[in-house]
Parts: sequence; structure tokens; C-alpha cells
Amino acid sequence: MKMLPLTLLLAAVTLILASTSSGGDARGVQPKTNFIILFADDLGYGDLSSYGHPTSETPNIDSLASSGVRFTQWYSGHPLCSPSRASMLTGRLPSRNGMAGGNMFGGVLMPNSVGGLPSNETTIASLLKKSGYRTKAVGKWHMGTSPEHFPTSHGFDSYYGVPYSTDMGVSAWDSSGDGAQPLPLIRSVKDQPGSYEIIEQPTDLNLLSDRYIEEAVSFITDETDEEPFLLYLPFNHVHVPNHASEKFCNSTTRGVYGDALAELDDAVGQILKSLDESNQRENTMVFFTSDNGPWLLEKLAGGSAGLLRDGKSTTWEGGVRVPGIISMGKKIKPRVERNVVATYDIFTTIAAIAGAPLEEDRVYDGVDLSTLLFSDKEECAFETPHECIFHYKGQPWETDCGYDEGCPGLWAARCGSLKAHFVTNNSTFDGTGAFKDAVFHDPPIMFNVDRDPGENFILNSTTTEYINGLKIIRKAIKQHEEGMTPVPNQARMGSDPSLVPCCNDDAGGCMCNEENMNVFVCNGDVEESVIRYDRSNKGRNPNSCVSDE
Repeated sequence: MKMLPLTLLLAAVTLILASTSSGGDARGVQPKTNFIILFADDLGYGDLSSYGHPTSETPNIDSLASSGVRFTQWYSGHPLCSPSRASMLTGRLPSRNGMAGGNMFGGVLMPNSVGGLPSNETTIASLLKKSGYRTKAVGKWHMGTSPEHFPTSHGFDSYYGVPYSTDMGVSAWDSSGDGAQPLPLIRSVKDQPGSYEIIEQPTDLNLLSDRYIEEAVSFITDETDEEPFLLYLPFNHVHVPNHASEKFCNSTTRGVYGDALAELDDAVGQILKSLDESNQRENTMVFFTSDNGPWLLEKLAGGSAGLLRDGKSTTWEGGVRVPGIISMGKKIKPRVERNVVATYDIFTTIAAIAGAPLEEDRVYDGVDLSTLLFSDKEECAFETPHECIFHYKGQPWETDCGYDEGCPGLWAARCGSLKAHFVTNNSTFDGTGAFKDAVFHDPPIMFNVDRDPGENFILNSTTTEYINGLKIIRKAIKQHEEGMTPVPNQARMGSDPSLVPCCNDDAGGCMCNEENMNVFVCNGDVEESVIRYDRSNKGRNPNSCVSDE
């Protein structure tokens, strides 16, 4: 895509926003744009009704999609949790900041991991703070628990949430915990960067979604602060172990996964309602996407990639192509957009619209989507923001991925319609609970993902399409890797038990809310999921949503 010079682009976007604004203060000054990033966890490309699932009930997310731009080729920054989040918040591939991992399972950080999002990385929150924005993160952080890695050390005025995945600690939904400490619910404020208060441990997951929304809505509707805002809301839904509050238990035909998805959809609806009621819908850009594809290892509890191949932890389309929606009231023309975009474009798009200059000492992989968003479809029909998309599962300068010797960081690359796989693995359940081994391809296998998005038909390596396509892809990779600089691998920083949040460590235990082990549990049918967690929660009927006690 031929991008406009930055000064002209900012002027054009400002004119568009001003000309369609329904508000402004008494002096006629147009308010700055607010931003909300809604980030689902392990939501697959095929899970939403608006993306083709025949039985999902997601009216609020579907409404968001129909009111804005629904992208059909939106790629995550990485096929796993922590790296994908780092990519979105920094506008950079996780391989540039050490968050891409060092093994075939990627760079997923544990509660005791020493590594995390490096302090020298600029997040969209820290960038907007320089432009007068107030910022808040509510939900799953999962980019480090040490002080320098916490949200309030990365530009957020405050944070409220469970700092990692709900399968990484003990709860009523996962009473085994594999020796982990109980899940903590945390609040942190900017006046004490990196420090936090544990509100509850273990966390009552039955109330978690409502608590997140209460925090988020309070922030959105705060009339005492006239500054524009950034709200980052990374949900714990629909990551395993699936859970849904009593209101949504048995409310769908997709079992407990569908119930959890319904609760996620309701949360999105409450956010949109708060914008409408506070007259901020026309001045707030809302992003909705997922960190990566569905966790197919968990079978029906893990979600659906639809027609795409495979899921989370792989660089097949099902692992990296995710739902993507951008809406801003009537300022963005509703449509389906088939251009290739990526999660790290959120950073650069927000920066451009907010008029926040990018730092010049680093490479950004994201591009500004403003011209695409605010132009008529006809004007952008044959433009593409990205000539190529690169999929990493590790650092490109390392040779040991920890699982297979000689594992490169770059596993796949897409240029135009063609996608080449240099290394592949498979996340689907094979009856043993194990991931498939990595397979190296020399020459790489290639697919035309415009004609074959399911990656079912390998192109013949003797065809002109393959030969010319590989030349283009190899040239693009060479140019891309010339701009890569070695950085410390955050996934290999080791562990420190003292980093695990604990409400009462002096007493030798972190179970400060034992009553939360007896809360209502919507278990669903554990026979339809991998028995990796004790989802039946001893003393309860695994096929019932109510406690036997």
C-alpha cells in the first residue's frame, strides 16, 4: 500500500474526524479520539456468528462487526498468548523485543517467570500518556509479574485483573492447579509502579467478568476527568478451563464453551452500552480481536478455527488468522474488508489518529490503517497495508528451539496470496495429549491462501507460481531479517518463586479466600475436553452446572 506522508495523513484523518463529530466543548474544540481494545483469549476464527459459526450466539460482537469494518484476513502477532500481547501493545513483532519464545511452544510466560515485556519497550499506553491520555488495563496481562514488567510500569495509570491465564492457578474451576498457587485478583496504580494489592486469592471466576466490566465502565464514564482515554481490556474468556457464571450456564447449544463465549459477548455489549449512554460512541474507536487461534488440543473446550487449518501454537492459518473488527460509530463505513492486516497495526493506527509521534530509534512492524478505515471501499479495494506477513516461533538468531535442534525463529511467511511454511507443527489432539513434532520443509511447502485458505492443497514446487513466489518470499525474508537485532530471550530468563503473587506469604500460604473454592461452578461435560485440569472439581457432578454441596 502506498502510504501518505505522515503530515498529510494526520491532517486528513483530523479533518475526517472533525467533520463527522457530533460533539465538542463550548469553545467548539473537537475532543480527541478515545480508544478501547477488546482482546479475547484463544477465540478462533470460526467461533463467532459473524464469522460463520452456525450455532454461536454473539449478538453484541456481531453488532460491533456490522457497525464497522469486519476483517477477513487479520493476523495475530504470534500464535501464543504472551508474545501476541507484546506485539499488539508495542506495534512490533515479538522477535524484536525478545518475547517470541525459544521453543516450539513459544514464549508463554509462567507466574514465576523472571522475563517479561522489557522496560525499554514503548507501549501504546506509554505513547499516549505523552499526548495527555488517561490509560487503564483491565483483565489478563500475561507479560510478566516482576515490578518492571507490570502494566503500571508500561504506561498504564492503573490495572485490575488476573495477571496470567486462569489455568495457571488454583480455582473452583481448576482445583488441582498442578502445584500452582491460587489465582490472584490484583489492583495496581501508577503512583506505585510495579507494586500491587491482592484483592482476592483465589479469584472467584463466577464474578470475574462482571468485575472487569464494572471497572471498565467506571473508567469510561468518569466525568471527573476530561482527558481522552485508552482502555485495554484483555478478557480471560474463552481460554480453558471454560467457565461461565450462573446467568449464562446452560444458555447455549455449544456447551460450557458456548456459555463462556456468551458471557464474553455480554461483556462487549455492556462496554458498547456504556459508550452509548455517555454519548462517547462517535468519538471512541473500538478494536476487537483475539490473541491467537483456538486451542484445538482441548477439543470442544478449545474453540473453532472454522475452515482454517489447525490452531493455537501453530503458524497454520488457524493459529494466526483471527477475528478482527474496528468500529467508531458512524465515522467508519460498515463493510467487510479483505485486505491483509495484523494485530500490531493497532499500535500504529492509534498513534496516527491520536497525533502521537513514534519513537525513531526502533523498527515498527505495524502500519497505520487510517486511510483504509476512513476511505470508501472502492478507493482501497486493491491496496494492501502489508506486502508480507512474517510468522515467528522463536528468535531468528537462535538455533536451538528447545524441542528440535536447529529450529529457526521464522516458521512461515506470506507475501501476497502465497504463504510458505519452513517449519510446521500440529496442535490437534492425537489421543496422547502431546503436540506433534516440528517438521522441517526444504524446500518449503507453499499454499495460495486466497484460493485455499484452509491450506489443503500444496502447490507443486515445479510450477511457475511456486518458483516465482518463493523468489519473492526469500527476498522479502532477507530484507526483513537484515533489520532484526539480537535481543535477550525473555522466555529463557529463568524462574523465581518469589514473583508469584501471594496474599499471605509470611504465613506460608496464599489461600486467603477459601470460601471461593465452594462457589457455583458451571462445569460442562468434561468428557468432551482433555482431562488436563480437574474441571470436575471434586464433590461436584461434572455434567451439572450447580454444586452438589
